[in-house]
Amino acid sequence: MSKLKRSRCAFVVIKLRIDGEDYFLMRRDLDWKDVSFIGGHAKERDNGKLERAARRELLEEVPSLRAFKLIELTPLTDEIAHGPVYSPSAGCRAEYSLRFFILKFRDSPKPVLEALGSRTPNILIRQDDMLVPRSHRVADLVSVLSGRIPGGLRSIPHSWPEDLVPFSERRRRKYGCK
Repeated sequence: MSKLKRSRCAFVVIKLRIDGEDYFLMRRDLDWKDVSFIGGHAKERDNGKLERAARRELLEEVPSLRAFKLIELTPLTDEIAHGPVYSPSAGCRAEYSLRFFILKFRDSPKPVLEALGSRTPNILIRQDDMLVPRSHRVADLVSVLSGRIPGGLRSIPHSWPEDLVPFSERRRRKYGCK
C-alpha cells in the first residue's frame, strides 16, 4: 500500500470590488504554475490552530499587511476533508484538512494594492476568470472552496465594503489585475 501523508492547511480569502468588478487577491506558485489563495500548511509553531497558521501565512506572503493593525480573520468554512489526492511536492497521496478564512479590512486596502506589481507573486484575479480560467491555471482549492459554500465564490462577502478607485488600463497592469 502506498504512503499516505496527512496535512492541515489554512487559507485566507481576500475579495475586493474594483471598478465594479469582483477580484480575489491570489498568489502565483512558480513551481506549480498556478494561482491559489494566500496560505499553506500549518506548522508546529501554530500550536494546532489553523487561524494562527492563516495569519502567519498571510503576513509572510503579503508583507504589506504587516503595517495594518485593523484586519480581522473570520472563518469562512469549518475544517474540510480533502483527498486523498496525489501531492507532487510530497511524491505520494495526501489527505488534507483545510480551513478557509475571509480577511476583513477595517481601513482602506489601497496600500496593499499599491504594493502589487511585477516583483510580487501576489496578483488580483477577476472572479469570472477564476470560475472559467482563461489566462491563469487556477489551483483545485478554488473549486474545493466554491463547492463548499452555498452560492459558490460569488456569495463570498467582500473584504472591504467600498468599491475601490476605478483603475485605468495602465494601473490595472501595474497592480497585476488580470
